[in-house]
Amino acid sequence: MENHQVRALYDFTGESGTAELSITAGEVLTVMRDNVGDGWCEGFNQSGKSGLFPAAYVQVVETTASVSSAMTSSQQSSGDYWDDDWDDDSEVGQTQAYVPPQQQQQQSQPQHMIQLTQQHSTVDYGDTVSMQTIHSVIPERPIPNIPKKNNKFSTLIKSGEDSFLLGMRIANIPESEKIYIEEIDGGRCRWVPRGESYNCVVTSPKKESKLKGLKSFIVYQLTPTFNNIQVSRRYKHFDWLHERLEEKYCFIPIPPLPDKQISGRYEEQFIEHRRTQLQEFVDYVCRHPILARSRVWEHFITCTDEKRWKAGKRQAEKDELLGVNYFNAIQCPDTPLDGIKVEIQTDAYSRFISGIDPVVKNFMAMAIDQTKKNQVLYRREFQKISQVFSALSHALEVDDNSRGRLTYALKVTGDAYNDIDKLYEEQSKFDWEPLADKFHIYRGIISSFPDVISIHKSAVQKRKDYEKLVSEHKMEPQQMRELSHRTDIIARALLAEETHFQTEQEIHITQAMKTHLTEQIRFYQKIVDKLREALNSYEG
Repeated sequence: MENHQVRALYDFTGESGTAELSITAGEVLTVMRDNVGDGWCEGFNQSGKSGLFPAAYVQVVETTASVSSAMTSSQQSSGDYWDDDWDDDSEVGQTQAYVPPQQQQQQSQPQHMIQLTQQHSTVDYGDTVSMQTIHSVIPERPIPNIPKKNNKFSTLIKSGEDSFLLGMRIANIPESEKIYIEEIDGGRCRWVPRGESYNCVVTSPKKESKLKGLKSFIVYQLTPTFNNIQVSRRYKHFDWLHERLEEKYCFIPIPPLPDKQISGRYEEQFIEHRRTQLQEFVDYVCRHPILARSRVWEHFITCTDEKRWKAGKRQAEKDELLGVNYFNAIQCPDTPLDGIKVEIQTDAYSRFISGIDPVVKNFMAMAIDQTKKNQVLYRREFQKISQVFSALSHALEVDDNSRGRLTYALKVTGDAYNDIDKLYEEQSKFDWEPLADKFHIYRGIISSFPDVISIHKSAVQKRKDYEKLVSEHKMEPQQMRELSHRTDIIARALLAEETHFQTEQEIHITQAMKTHLTEQIRFYQKIVDKLREALNSYEG
């Protein structure tokens, strides 16, 4: 819709104090940018007021020459400001929320009710289901299902897979960049850890500004346990890091960052939730034997000097050991793999990923839905119950004969349900939100695995093509043996990453579920205690 006029299909009231633009059904708007993120457009109305509005609420109309001229003028006057404002804080165009298929079909209408349908289905850097419908009555703005663009496979092609397989780009790999794979029981492979394990804590988010207050942003403090020295990082820095990791490690699914946000970025509740999501990202990286020792990651969590930070960033952006070229840094056994066995294993894992992907997405949708219900729907219901018991207590007070223990007990009952309402308000941050944040990481990992698997499948196909050349005496057998070894390197990298992810599932999903159920038990025990207090008030 960019550089076009659009007509509003529905009314939309912008939230006060934000950059949102209120629109009325039927009015014509001019779009300046249609890729602001999370299903929002930026534009202005016929009165000259500009702001953000939902893309699903408008429809493209024919553009006239005069409108195009006006749009060009508007872009010259305000485009740079908006680009600088949003891009500087890196809040545009990140991973979109998962939208189930039924909801996608209904995107042409405003969604006042969300229906979630589960389906079965070498540089020194200086320092998871039967059909079931979940209904939510929480009002929600429609978000188009625009998947995040993943460039892993295109990066692979650009890096030159043939060049690696044929040994045409053998780089001089420094020892610090080498990574090792070992074979373990049952023919499995795993990454060899280097150095001691460590953690990194994300704390103390605070709002800061620059340009005399024109620019505001949130800064987070990261403290690795191996040196206990704090560094300050903004979300835009995390975004830069994520891009570097994806470019460098085409054979590792990189955990996703929290979704980007347009409005409400400075609300206390949002900031704290983002901190916990960033902590999940940091925890996953620290647990990964390769990512945790990555030079760019170590630079990110240790560099405190501004000049060294910028110099390290520039060097990281010039790094040539990226994508397929980085397979040259992998050191692994020379023993040939059983190609048929590996192919069967890879196909089985590919089917597993395809099967679990929609299930994890629906699991996340369920957890998010429960969070919203706890915060609004269930609270509202217990408020009503409390009010009814309190009203009955007040009504009985009119009768002199009914005063005393019964009216008091009814009041206690009303108060108990009111307290339960407050328990629901706070509970989600202890059980459903952490579970959703944990599965946000795994959803991103699972979504990236098909690209990693495709690298191996492409290499296997190329090996088969080259085998034909050997049979036609167009390639020397020694060249074929070397090519097969490099194909085995790609296979072993995939097998090692599968092993790591399986470990993640066994250990950390188990921990997350134990924590969730413990908090659920504690929560319902509090409810039982409140109801027992109310019951005791009726005893003689």
